[in-house]
Amino acid sequence: MFKKLSLSTRFLLILLFIIFLFIGSLTFLLYFYLKDSLIKSSFEKMQMVLTQIDALGRYVKDDLRPVMLKTLKAHGYKDAFILEAMSTTHVRKRVISYFRETFPEVEFERVSFNPINPENAFQEFHNNLLSKITKDLPKEKWQGLFKWQKEEYVVIVKPIYAEKTCLLCHGAINSAPQSLVKLYNLKKDFPWKEGDLMGIELIKYPIREATLEVKNLVFSLFILSLISAVFFLLTLEGVFYTLILKPLKRMNEHFKAIKGRQIQLNTKLSLQRTDEIGELIESFNELSHHLYFSQRALQENLKTLETLFESITYPIVLLNKDCQPEIFNQAFLESPYKKCQRELLNRVFSEKKEFKEIIEDGEGRIFEISFYPVFNQEREVIKVVQTLADITEKKKMEERFILTEKMAAIGQLSAGLAHEINNPLSGILLMLNQLKKGNLRVEDRNLYLNLIEQGLLKIQRLLRDLLNFSRVTELNPEKSSINTLLENLLELSSYLLEKYQIKVIKSLDPELPEIIIDKEKMEQVFLNILLNALQAMENSQERVLTIRTFKQDNHILISFEDTGPGIPKEIASRIFEPFFTTKPPGKGTGLGLAVSLAIVEKHGGKIYLEERAKGANFIIELPIVN
Repeated sequence: MFKKLSLSTRFLLILLFIIFLFIGSLTFLLYFYLKDSLIKSSFEKMQMVLTQIDALGRYVKDDLRPVMLKTLKAHGYKDAFILEAMSTTHVRKRVISYFRETFPEVEFERVSFNPINPENAFQEFHNNLLSKITKDLPKEKWQGLFKWQKEEYVVIVKPIYAEKTCLLCHGAINSAPQSLVKLYNLKKDFPWKEGDLMGIELIKYPIREATLEVKNLVFSLFILSLISAVFFLLTLEGVFYTLILKPLKRMNEHFKAIKGRQIQLNTKLSLQRTDEIGELIESFNELSHHLYFSQRALQENLKTLETLFESITYPIVLLNKDCQPEIFNQAFLESPYKKCQRELLNRVFSEKKEFKEIIEDGEGRIFEISFYPVFNQEREVIKVVQTLADITEKKKMEERFILTEKMAAIGQLSAGLAHEINNPLSGILLMLNQLKKGNLRVEDRNLYLNLIEQGLLKIQRLLRDLLNFSRVTELNPEKSSINTLLENLLELSSYLLEKYQIKVIKSLDPELPEIIIDKEKMEQVFLNILLNALQAMENSQERVLTIRTFKQDNHILISFEDTGPGIPKEIASRIFEPFFTTKPPGKGTGLGLAVSLAIVEKHGGKIYLEERAKGANFIIELPIVN
């Protein structure tokens, strides 16, 4: 039947149907918009009321109650409790009762699982409400809609947590005011402890009446809009068919021909019109022409990308959640290591961030495997790009860099150690000469022997520290104290500090926990930074080195701050590059900070330069791993 009608009639009926749907959808959206506005307005007003009630409760708890307790105690009423002035719950509920004389729809309740006053116990409404929001109940508050007994409420719920002042009355009975105990005939202690969830306070407002008014208003608008649309369409039906429907039909046929690949995308639609439809057709022709060449360019770019993807020398693969490769390059096919790291892949999907991991293949090869998440519009991880780089030689080179810089640091320490050893040796020789003469008193002889022993022990300690520092080892983590390492470093470098006339200010946190580190390699990091600071302050009038340790979140921070000229901004970004140095030839290898960075990163930490107006401040962050 519908097909037998004329095209204009069918168009009119379809258009009427579309307008009906449009008006219906618009009305539907308007209803929800007005309802949402009503709810938001209700929340805002109730939040204001709740804020005022909370402010009153805080006043009673923090200001009025302490004064009342102090006053009552001063007048001999130590165990008295004035409910109307000292109970925040009673005051809140009493004030809201006055408020409801003007706004009876607003309801405020403050209930507890185990209240002093039985009237404030949980009811069926509260249990059902709490069962709905228990999983979503935040630390501060919850707000939302809640249906109860054919009524829909706008509800704001705040959890009540036990505070120290609350336990005065809600803790042990023998410590509560006895007048309150007698008033409510309390028999046993309350189970609360500080931080427990004692109950909730809520404010609610029924919205059924207001929602019904919104429905009636929106329905009236819907009927009026529909009637107006019908009359308007009947008037424009003929004009619309002549001016718009016919050219649109031609455009539709042209679209179908392009879609069916009967004509090319850049084929022009010829229709001689100078009005808006003509401009639309001309714009369509220009767009088709642009899309045609964009499509060709896209195809060429796709081929280029495929070539680049295949030319990447290290393995790269796109993995799905099942750890199955979807796209990969030739290097991945030829790679001997294709094992799926499912645990690491799942970590990307859960943490939604990129990360790198060092793995070994059991044959001495070391790989750096990197994961990069691919997100959809909802910021959910749908794929993961995995790359694999063989860093075996790089790791070996890093170890050689570390050894080279360690030897350079030992060279700088040698002069100081020679001086430190020479002084006690000279004293020992003098005392031995005196002992050979044999004319010393017994007291002097014993004194000389003790001094000789102390000098030899000092020499032994210095040589042991030097041997430990110069020893070549793999990463050997053990529980160590950062403060102790710094103290040992300062003792080992005491001659250099005196030579450069450096004043050392120590601010070491005594509560600093021990952490798992390779203490020998970490000593090398500290020594590299200390030597840099000494050389930086060589020509400074003020020579102060401030060493601090402190804990921040789950990290230990070590700060070396000097009073030298500082590091210019233009080279600050390059100071951790291997072989980059501003020192004269023979004064440094340019590896100190690069090696220090490598060692710290091996420990899962980081090292950086903090910008200063004067001097330099190097900060090392190490994770607290027990």
